[in-house]
Amino acid sequence: MIDIRRAVPGDAGTLAALAYALNQHFGIDEPAFTADAIAPLMGGADPFMVGYLAEADGVAVGYALCQKFFDTDTGTMATWLLDLYVDPNHRAGGLGRRMLAQVASDAQKKGQRCVGLAVYRDNPARRLYDRIGAALSPEALVYELRDENLDSLAQEAQL
Repeated sequence: MIDIRRAVPGDAGTLAALAYALNQHFGIDEPAFTADAIAPLMGGADPFMVGYLAEADGVAVGYALCQKFFDTDTGTMATWLLDLYVDPNHRAGGLGRRMLAQVASDAQKKGQRCVGLAVYRDNPARRLYDRIGAALSPEALVYELRDENLDSLAQEAQL
């Protein structure tokens, strides 16, 4: 039996290790983040970041990591799914869907009407997102401005 529970700040190291496994899955051989980077974001009555852990006999086999944002299309707070990862030995059994259902349920309980996410084109998880009814808008694209491009543009700031 695999249980899904809400992660607490003390789980930040486990979340970081699973995020590293996700990176490796995509051929990135460096840690995504450290426990110290996210633990402070997970605490308090209204945390900025929420994590979920899937555990088989107490061993973490998957995670979802979300953050809140303001959705200008609906004019409400919403949840952005940052990561969803299931260990290869536990895939194709519905665990990813169960984790997404928990994310959706928690968003709904908060009065949110949107869970947003981005996915790489070649990610097989797209089949899951299609099955649950997540819409891929032909008009919308997700851009990223990072690293040296971010640094370069920031040099132009006037403030």
